[in-house]
Amino acid sequence: MSIATSARRLSGLYALLFVLFVLFVPSQALSAPLPQPVEQSLGALLDLSLKRNAEVNPQSFQSLLEYVSQAKGDARDLIPARRYDANGTVLRVTMKTSLPRLMRYCYNPAIPSYLLFPSVLRLGGWYRGSDIVDRDPKPWLHLGKLDKPVALWGTEYEVNAPDSFGGGYYRYDLNRLIILTKVGGKNVLISVSKQKDKSSVGKKAVILDDGEWSYFYSGINGLNKGMIGWADTYMYDSASVQVFVEDGPNQTSFMLFKWLRAGWMGQNFVQKDHINEGSTRYANAFKKIVESDRLPDPDELASRVRELTTMSDADLEHKIAAYSVAIENIAKKSPAMDKSEFQKVVEGGKYSRTMNREERLSAILVEYLKSRLGKIPLVDFPGLPGARPKAG
Repeated sequence: MSIATSARRLSGLYALLFVLFVLFVPSQALSAPLPQPVEQSLGALLDLSLKRNAEVNPQSFQSLLEYVSQAKGDARDLIPARRYDANGTVLRVTMKTSLPRLMRYCYNPAIPSYLLFPSVLRLGGWYRGSDIVDRDPKPWLHLGKLDKPVALWGTEYEVNAPDSFGGGYYRYDLNRLIILTKVGGKNVLISVSKQKDKSSVGKKAVILDDGEWSYFYSGINGLNKGMIGWADTYMYDSASVQVFVEDGPNQTSFMLFKWLRAGWMGQNFVQKDHINEGSTRYANAFKKIVESDRLPDPDELASRVRELTTMSDADLEHKIAAYSVAIENIAKKSPAMDKSEFQKVVEGGKYSRTMNREERLSAILVEYLKSRLGKIPLVDFPGLPGARPKAG
């Protein structure tokens, strides 16, 4: 039966959804499933993430640790079993950094998560009551004395950066579990996340320059995707398991197992290829940041974060005004910004009016990180050591 014939037999909106699904969802090549013991380990960890202060049984995830420690290649041809009615993907990356150093950046409540993952996050932070905030803000200190697993539970919020498929961004909460343990004498970090409820409604965004972590956030409900721009979309559910293994004094490998269910009217339109694309963007930017010899020491970066997040409203207004003009100039060269609704947001330097203080600070902090990593920032940082001046 042809696509056209099938679509005619559907009615109203479902006909449209069917056609869009066929047009926009890429086909999947045949790939290899994960071994069943590994699937069982993943399930045990995801369940444990929802049971705060529960007993941690290392045997329940030993198969996963052994699998990850022996894995080779990038793993994107692997297909994890569907979970939470969501498709999943696997990615493996090796980085030239020690596990303690990596943790001092990524699991440090003094450093916002979006500074390490600017290609996939706009905002992120820990809620009060999380172990890493209230009880154990330096979890890397456990790595030298792991005679038994150490587990920390908490809750985070995130706002994602736009993806290349739908161009939407969402705010959502995550339950987070961190486990520090060993496999074959090597230090291991396990990080598990499970989305709590469905996200806020999706809003339209544009990737202006992915390599420079420049994105436009419209504040307008919908998707930045032609025929389906009208849709009220949500992230219905997501989950991930990341396993970091310290392979040596200056090398850490990690595998990411991730599931995502998002769409509209309760329908999931996220496929493995979409998750692969987002995971690859995340891993590539993350690897470049943590491997850069320009990256400030974690303590220094945390200090600069404190300086910038406590700047006066007047100083922040000055910086965000310059940032807004820069985004407007970049937008003039972007075909995706050639929409009247987007132009109304950025014209005349008005972009800053759409942002609250946290969103403004996030934009400025990312520009500061760019200046330290050798990229050309959109904002100047006079008086801060190592900051590169903006272009022009």
